[in-house]
Amino acid sequence: MQKLGIIGGGNMGEAIIERVRPDYPVLVSEKDSSRQECLKKNLQLNPVALSFLLKEADIILIAVKPQDMEGLLKEISPALKTSQLIISIAAGVTTLYIEKRLPKKTRVIRTMPNMPAMVGEGITAICAGKNLLPDDLTTAQKIFEKVGETVIVKEEAMDAVTAISGSGPAYVYLFMECLMKSAVQLGLDEKLAARLVVRTFLGGAVLIHQKKADPAVLRAKVTSKGGTTQAAMDVFMKSNIDDTIAQAVKAAKKRSQQLSH
Repeated sequence: MQKLGIIGGGNMGEAIIERVRPDYPVLVSEKDSSRQECLKKNLQLNPVALSFLLKEADIILIAVKPQDMEGLLKEISPALKTSQLIISIAAGVTTLYIEKRLPKKTRVIRTMPNMPAMVGEGITAICAGKNLLPDDLTTAQKIFEKVGETVIVKEEAMDAVTAISGSGPAYVYLFMECLMKSAVQLGLDEKLAARLVVRTFLGGAVLIHQKKADPAVLRAKVTSKGGTTQAAMDVFMKSNIDDTIAQAVKAAKKRSQQLSH
């Protein structure tokens, strides 16, 4: 069985570790002492030295912040073996950037998971570097299917993916936050407001997922002509909410492009 080495034990690294451990022998290297303690406490996992991980792992998953990639790649490059597969979750860091800083023919995969991976409900976009073996993408898919669904995309789509599913949870949380505040303004207590909003979003997502329905069709079913929902929809449409969302997503994509390297 292939041994998985994870460099970086932050929130996403910890989420992946927790869910892949039943199927993979896992090693983790984490420099931050507080995160080391979290891994020991939450997962009963003792971090190892980076040099040991590089020697032992068949698959190396890089889960550090994008700004730390340059230094890390320089550090690990001399120790890498041609047999090792490199998988990165660093936002904006291209496969070409990684390949240029590692030994020739290094096999590199870039991914974009999202926050719901922490509860096994994420979706991860996966794209290939230029040196992959036929089964490498499947290997990456099997790993990230432990934290949700996966999709294979071309690398030029990754900025758009980042703007939609990468940043998307924040858009959902913003809308939930606004609904909760509005509920309190209408006289509901905070606990009830949170319960109503969370369950509404959860139920709505499950419904559309299970029925594979068009959201516009479901929205129409809730929106009776002249009813309460129609009154709310009229306000949303008057404020050009679709244009606002489109502008926000375009801004996220543009920023992703600016950060790419």
